[in-house]
Amino acid sequence: MTVDQQIQIWNAAGTWIAGLATFAAVVVSLYLANRSNKVHLKVYAGLRVIFAGDGSPPEEHLNISVTNLGDRPVTINSVGWAIGKGKKKQLCIQTVSGRYTNQYPIELAHGKEANFKVSFLNTPNWAKDFMDGFTKTPTDKHLKTLDVLVYTSVGQIIKAKPEKGLLELLKNVHQNG
Repeated sequence: MTVDQQIQIWNAAGTWIAGLATFAAVVVSLYLANRSNKVHLKVYAGLRVIFAGDGSPPEEHLNISVTNLGDRPVTINSVGWAIGKGKKKQLCIQTVSGRYTNQYPIELAHGKEANFKVSFLNTPNWAKDFMDGFTKTPTDKHLKTLDVLVYTSVGQIIKAKPEKGLLELLKNVHQNG
């Protein structure tokens, strides 16, 4: 093989490598552009105790915490619940109450958090009412399908599983009637 032939082979290989690198750069830039437009929320639903430290008794709450991890601002229209699967799936919207809660709708910028609370001082029978009124067939198997839902203004619904303590409270209410 002559030197001219070797140079032509290396020219062709270099062209191929440059083409592959350009293709990879385009794929990565499209991925990053698409990712920045998506709604990315972290959601927790569980029991919390607020201790004010001002002599008032601690208050127990149902707390649904929503944090915006995405790059774009997101408006939360409401939060709610889903239980069951398929045609037996039930949905409801959760009203919030108490002096420490955010209200709907709320806009969250990147890194901001909203906490939607139901005070058990204002609604002491929340768990029983929830089990009797919303979960029509409250079995342990049925409770495993329980999801908290966050409804956004762009039509996305974000699902999350409730924390263990909340599920245990609901199971106890169901078992003790």
